[in-house]
Amino acid sequence: MNILLLAPHPFYQNRGTPIAVNLVLKVLSERGDKVDVVTYPEGRDINYENIKIYRTPKLPWVRNIRPGFSWKKIVCDVFMLLAVIRLVTKKRYDLVHAGEESVFIGLGLKILCKIPYIYDMDSSIAQQMIEKYPLLHIFSSIFNFFEGLAVKNAKVVVSVCDALAADIQKYKPRKTVVIPDISLLNSNF
Repeated sequence: MNILLLAPHPFYQNRGTPIAVNLVLKVLSERGDKVDVVTYPEGRDINYENIKIYRTPKLPWVRNIRPGFSWKKIVCDVFMLLAVIRLVTKKRYDLVHAGEESVFIGLGLKILCKIPYIYDMDSSIAQQMIEKYPLLHIFSSIFNFFEGLAVKNAKVVVSVCDALAADIQKYKPRKTVVIPDISLLNSNF
């Protein structure tokens, strides 16, 4: 398969979501899939067969990108979108694997290009934004609407825990698979 994997975070770094993405890429490479990864400029390259990494541009005022919602991530996500547009105009993809907020790029590709997507869901974006910025609670119904749209239109939602999988049932996902995070404390990643 030709897969477009969207990783809206520094990759590779030895922390949470980048570790999970690295494991996904290792499996896809071993299966023989061809994967183009679009990610942020920070992080170190990994080398797997059939995996090509495209990074957003390094901007002098966008450094040390941390997990969670931030203006730095918004800036990088805009450049991710531009990179994705460039790639889909040159190549045909069978599937998009979208993590975190990049699911909305995946949703757009499904609508405009008919490319199905998998939503790799580590947390509820709507809930995360309201927890970080309580004043945004007045927009919670809008956030929930868009999160529901992303969940409903995904070919599969991959959740990291049973609680998150249960929470998103209100959106009526087509299929939900739970793949729990594993401890990598003694790992060489």
